[in-house]
Amino acid sequence: MGQPAQTCVTAEFCGKALAIEQDGEAYSCDHYVYPSWSLGNISRTHLGEMAFSARQQSFGYAKRDSLPAYCRQCRHLKLCWVECPKNRFVRTPDGEPGLNYLCSGIRRFHDHVGPALRQLARQCA
Repeated sequence: MGQPAQTCVTAEFCGKALAIEQDGEAYSCDHYVYPSWSLGNISRTHLGEMAFSARQQSFGYAKRDSLPAYCRQCRHLKLCWVECPKNRFVRTPDGEPGLNYLCSGIRRFHDHVGPALRQLARQCA
């Protein structure tokens, strides 16, 4: 319906759902709670500083910027944005890395429900 995604997995960018562990360590995302994705600790750094840091912005834009050509050319791209980057571990039909392992199912889903959803959107407009 022309509105932005309401969940991070279907959004063009990610990085707005930081995770904070019990020890105060903050991470770029709850799917990336690994030392390499630590943004710092809230006992030493303000959460806003971590959330709006260049590192976190880079993390968020990488979702879109790291897409394989196969995905960038897909007619369903603006509906799925290749889901979560943590699931991009298979190769495209052309052999390029970075395809989401759920891609074939996501494509079939959108092929199936697309006509009905477009009709519903026209009725709601």
